[in-house]
Amino acid sequence: MLALDVRLEVGMEPVKGKVYRPALGLMFDDKVITAFSNLWRCLGNADFSTAVMDVLDAVCPTDSCGVLVFYTQRKPLSLLHRFNPVDRKVSADIYSTGPYALDPQYRLFLAGCPTGAYWLRDVAPDDFYSSEYYETFYSKTGVADSVDVLWRIDEDSALVFFMQRNIHSSEFTAADLTALNMVLPILSEALAKHYQLAAALPLANPDDKTHQQVECTLSHFASSLLTKRERDVLLYMLRGYSSALTAEKLNTSDGTVKIHRKNIYRKLEIGSQAELFSLFINCIPFARPEENTDPLQLYQQSHQPLRT
Repeated sequence: MLALDVRLEVGMEPVKGKVYRPALGLMFDDKVITAFSNLWRCLGNADFSTAVMDVLDAVCPTDSCGVLVFYTQRKPLSLLHRFNPVDRKVSADIYSTGPYALDPQYRLFLAGCPTGAYWLRDVAPDDFYSSEYYETFYSKTGVADSVDVLWRIDEDSALVFFMQRNIHSSEFTAADLTALNMVLPILSEALAKHYQLAAALPLANPDDKTHQQVECTLSHFASSLLTKRERDVLLYMLRGYSSALTAEKLNTSDGTVKIHRKNIYRKLEIGSQAELFSLFINCIPFARPEENTDPLQLYQQSHQPLRT
C-alpha cells in the first residue's frame, strides 16, 4: 500500500533541535487507487461526476450518496443519486419538491460559502436534530448524518457531492472530514479541467416554477395572519433554531421568542412543530410568485368545505 503523507501543525512545547510532528496518512489501497485512475480516464466524459463520487466514497464510505447542482435562482438539479433508504416509502426526489429550502447546507450555499467539505453537525442550527424538518424529511429515508462536498462553479451555482450514512451505520467523524479535505484540492483541479473539456452543466427546467413557489412561500407564508416579527420567529422554527438561538439572532430575549411561538400556534390554529412543518410544505403548490400573496390563504380557501 502507498501512503499519502500529510503533515499537521500541532501545538508543541519549544525544544532544542528538530521538532518532529505526527503524520496523518490516507492509505491508497486498491479501492482508492482504482477510483483515482478511473477519475483521470473520465475527464471530459459523461461519467465524470460518477467517477468523482467513486473517489469520495472510496475515501469516506457512505450508505447513500449523489450529485446535485445548487442554484440561487432555481431548485437543485439532481445528476446522480445512489439512494439506499432505510424506509423505501419515500421518493428520492422529495428533496427537490421544497424541503431543500430549509436544508442547512443549502442555506450555507446561498450565504456564499467557498468550495469545501461541510459536515451537517457543524453547520446545522442547535435544535436541528430535534426539528420537524429533520424528523419529517431525514427520518423518512433513515439518514442520520451527512457531509456535503461543495465545489463552487460561480456565485450562482455549485456542484454538491452529498454523502450520507443511515441510522444503522456509524456517524461521520472528524477524521472523515480530514480525509475528504486532503483529496479536495486534487478533485478541485480535476473538476476545473473537466469543465474546460466538457460541455456546460445542464440547467434545470426553466419552465419549472417550484423554486419561485418555494421562495414565495418563504417570503409570504402566514403573512396575512402574523406580524413581521412573528414571521421571523416562524422561519427560524422551521429551520431548527431553539428559542435561545432565535433570540440571539433577533437580538431579543428568550422569553419574548417563546411568547411569539405561542402566538404563532394560536393564530395558525396548530399545536405542534409537526403541524407547522406540514402546513408550510402543503402551502408551496399554492404560492403565486407573480402576485406575492399569502399561500396559506389560498391553501385554506381550497380546503374550505363546500356549502350546500
